[in-house]
Parts: sequence; C-alpha cells; structure tokens
Amino acid sequence: MISIFKTLREGVQLLAAVMLIAFGGSQAVHAAGLKIAMVMPGPISDNDWNSVGYNGLQAAAKALGAEVAYSENVSDADAERILRDYASRGYKLIFAHSFSYGDATLNVAEDFPDTTFMAGTAKELAPNVGSYSNPDYQGAYLAGMLGAGASKSKTIGWVGGMPAPNMLANFHAYEAGAKAMVPSVKVLHSFIGSWFDPPKAKEAAIAQVEQGADVLSAQGVGVIDAANARNVFALGAMTDQNHLGPKTVLTSVLWDLGPLITAVGKAVEDKTWKSQNWSFGIPEGAVRLADFHGLDAGVSPDVLTAVKAKFDAIKSGAFTVPLDTSNAD
Repeated sequence: MISIFKTLREGVQLLAAVMLIAFGGSQAVHAAGLKIAMVMPGPISDNDWNSVGYNGLQAAAKALGAEVAYSENVSDADAERILRDYASRGYKLIFAHSFSYGDATLNVAEDFPDTTFMAGTAKELAPNVGSYSNPDYQGAYLAGMLGAGASKSKTIGWVGGMPAPNMLANFHAYEAGAKAMVPSVKVLHSFIGSWFDPPKAKEAAIAQVEQGADVLSAQGVGVIDAANARNVFALGAMTDQNHLGPKTVLTSVLWDLGPLITAVGKAVEDKTWKSQNWSFGIPEGAVRLADFHGLDAGVSPDVLTAVKAKFDAIKSGAFTVPLDTSNAD
C-alpha cells in the first residue's frame, strides 16, 4: 500500500513539474540552478593564477549548488570561440579569467544580452559585462616589506608575465613596500612577455640573482625553480607555493577567488548584479600571506612585526596601499 501511495505521489510531482515547464513556471527554472563557466589561459595545475580560478569556481559551485564547467590552456585566439560556445549552451555566468580576454568577452556579450560575463580585464564594460580585479597588489606591498627586510644584499627581484594593469600594480606595490621597509633597497624587475613560460621565467629570475638579488617575487611559474637552483628566498603568489620550494619559499601572497565568484553568482541569481568592477582584497579576507613553514626563523622579528602591523592596518582601512598602474621604468 505504501509503495502505491509513493508511486502516486511521485506521479503527481512529475505532472506538476511538467506543467510548470509547459507554462514557463519560474520554480522550474530555479530548480535547474545557475550554470557557471570559466575560461583560463593556462593549466589548472599551475599552483598559480589558473589554480586560483579553478579553486574559486569549485568553491562557488559548493556554496551555490551551481553547475560549473571550465576550459584551460585557452589562447587569446581561441577565447572568443569558447566563450561563445558556453553562452550558447546556457551558461548564464561566464568568467573570462585572463587579462587578455577583454575584447573577446565584449564581442560575445553583444550577441548574448541575457548572459552575464565577468572579464579579468576589459577596456570597457557593457550592460552584461562586469570585471573583477586581482587586488594582490595589497599583498605585494607586504611581500615587498618582507623581501627587503629579509634580504642581506639589499637587492630583491620581481618577475612577472606581461605589463597588464594588474601586474604593474603588483610590481609598484612590491617596490613601494620594499622601500618603506628599507629606503635604499634595489628592486629589479622583468616582464617575460608571456603568461606561462616557466623556462623563460626561470632564466629571468636567475639573471636577477646574478645581479645580486637574494629574494625573488614569483609572479610566474618558473621563478621558484630559479630560487631553488640558486638557494635564495622566493615569495610565492596566488597559492601556498612552499611545497615547490620547502627551503626557499618564505611565504606566498594568497588570493582566494571563491568569495568573489560566489557573491557574483548570488547577485546573478537574485537579479541584483551590476556591471562594475568587483574587487575582494585584504579587507574582504580574500588576500593574505600564507604560512611561513618555519622559514620566518631566518627573518628579523622586527621585520615580521612590521609586516603584521601593516596587514592589520590594511584590513582595518587605516592604511590604503597605493594603486599604481603606470608603466614600469
């Protein structure tokens, strides 16, 4: 008897669902859940920019109960095609997770006005295109303080990909933090002209070591390899990269993209999303320094105290890290 009633109940539920769909019921649409896609320029296993994107996407999927998909190793030339494919397949929130996908995003968004796009960087916004920044420059200021304070040669290095606004902001903040700690410090920098070229990044980092740098800011995969080879400190980026150099990676500037993707997804679901630049940094708990894994024993306690005090000041709003995106000399 129980099984008969169960069958009848399931039949009624199925009929109700069919009727909702047939008459455009909003509950049926909500039940389907939000579909979020992300397009990335490199591999999700890079322990860097693309890993952050992937981890944030998975965190948002769990928080929102959303269906997610991603494409990795997507060149600029292929970005528009893949973004368009996701939009045509019903993904209503699409993240173009690169500084160089802006034009492709704007082109696709024009043809899919009911889809929300988020571009890592775009030259302009549109009614259905927002942007999100990586305010790791806030952490870069702390890394610069730490690097200058830990350096014995008073020469430190920074190796990045391409001179996009976010990268320039990171470098300038790193240099500003270093000089705030040690005014006479020399800060070397290199842009390798690629977002993912480990051998080239390693080569650029070794060149800086040969110029006296004994602390390196690793803004690209390959820099930590150079630190390991030359036995100098490295400051990791995006994820805790100590496992890549247990004896050399002093700490890393972490970026947790999960809170931002979740907030954007919720806004899309609630129909409160706005076309603007979204930025979650130290005050929002999305940027911080990783564990030192015991390597802080080789750094002056005064330096560590100063870095901690500055982190607290940034978090409370008592200090604002300068945002400088001007070209590097």
